[in-house]
Amino acid sequence: SRPAHPYTQALLAAEPRADPRRRRERMEVHGEPPSPLAPPGGCPFHPRCPVAIARCRVEEPARVRVGEGHEATCHLLEGEVAGEG
Repeated sequence: SRPAHPYTQALLAAEPRADPRRRRERMEVHGEPPSPLAPPGGCPFHPRCPVAIARCRVEEPARVRVGEGHEATCHLLEGEVAGEG
């Protein structure tokens, strides 16, 4: 119900809605997915992520807890604790 990672947010925003009055804000993801044979360094989503920072290109993010039973791997979520953001 509260996606934390930009990739998950983009996936859910693209989901069609039966009720046109209940629209979600669309999150644009540009570019092609990277080759699984030659993945990029750092965060695997950084080449297509609309909020990527320089660190995303060079360092793989650690898994962080962002809610009860909810984890994500994103540098922008570091320091987040269940219920705090």
